[in-house]
Amino acid sequence: MADSLPAELDVVVLGTGLQEAIIAAAYSRIGKKVLHLDRNNYYGGDWASFSFSGLLSWIEACRGQSSSNAEVNWKDKILEGEDAIQLDQIDKTIENVEVFCFASTITEEDGAEEGALENKQSNVDSDSAIANRALISQDEKDQTSTVINDEEKNPENIKDPLSTKDVSTEIIQPEDIPSSTDVPSSTTSDTSVAKELIAANTDSSEINTNSVEQAPDVSSQEVTKETKKMTYSQIIKNGRKFNIDLTSKFLYARGPLVDLLIKSNVSRYAEFKNINRILAVQEGKVQQVPCSRADVFASKRLSMIEKRMLMKFLTFCLEYEEHPDEYQDFKDSTFSSYLKTKKLTASLQQYILHSIAMTSESVSTIEGLQATQRFLQCLGRYGNTPFLFPLYGVGEMPQCFCRSSSVMTDHG
Repeated sequence: MADSLPAELDVVVLGTGLQEAIIAAAYSRIGKKVLHLDRNNYYGGDWASFSFSGLLSWIEACRGQSSSNAEVNWKDKILEGEDAIQLDQIDKTIENVEVFCFASTITEEDGAEEGALENKQSNVDSDSAIANRALISQDEKDQTSTVINDEEKNPENIKDPLSTKDVSTEIIQPEDIPSSTDVPSSTTSDTSVAKELIAANTDSSEINTNSVEQAPDVSSQEVTKETKKMTYSQIIKNGRKFNIDLTSKFLYARGPLVDLLIKSNVSRYAEFKNINRILAVQEGKVQQVPCSRADVFASKRLSMIEKRMLMKFLTFCLEYEEHPDEYQDFKDSTFSSYLKTKKLTASLQQYILHSIAMTSESVSTIEGLQATQRFLQCLGRYGNTPFLFPLYGVGEMPQCFCRSSSVMTDHG
């Protein structure tokens, strides 16, 4: 490999995390010769995204880190006039890695991941080793054997384990369930995906209604939702249907990173999805947070007075700089204290503080107003919420900038 490297370099970048990838792409864009290195065999560093088996391999690698740097005889390789910098061999950003298994467990031979290619990080044996430590008991094996057998006989019916329909479903035959949880293809747009999901949900509710009407003798208890317990084996089998981010982040639709992706044309290397809705827990119930004007007036949980109060306050936050008299006396107060002076109900205060501004109760009034304004300004650019998310995980971001750097260097 060393023979193929250029004789002269302008910049050497170590690591493929998001920051390092952006720096490498920026230098390549202005015509510099960049050598981009990473000691890991995956992109992203602490920003990486893994399949479930990849995550297990990453955990095993973190546990296997040496506690001290190995002695390396490098002094005889230093030429006259050169200086050497010895890098730490330990990733100090990751420590105290532990594994807890809360899913019901089954035997190891049933835990092979479907469609999995050879893992790039380490042998699948490491996955099995972690799985063995996580498998505590087999008490619930009999309860899940029916579900597992059905998936083995009909692999096309295996559904995404992250789907809420897998956790709580109506009593319907597997063939009647619409395949709304299939992973969207790389060419599917956000709009078409949303329409398909809405259509699938509508079909599902129609099927549920017809099932009840055709079986009037079935007791109401049998028609109620049953909780299907996800087994560790099912997670392993479906491990390539979802990715897990080490650093999970949403992107504001008008945020600096989205602007950078557009201006640098790096956005062409990735696909994004708009977050459909924002949910919050209030009074022990999961409720949708009204974001837009349409959401506010369509909400059945807010009274007409609350709707008017919320819209008035959000309109003020959108252009709060033009009305300094409204908040000058509360500059030194917390945002939560300021909300109480606006005669907002407790539920509206919670919505604004935790679900719209997304701040803690200790932030200042100015910070809270700025956060609320940023949220509102990002609404409507790409969808009903202000957030975007890389379709295959945040790990796509550093890969996109690394790809851009490589292309610029090759053409430079």
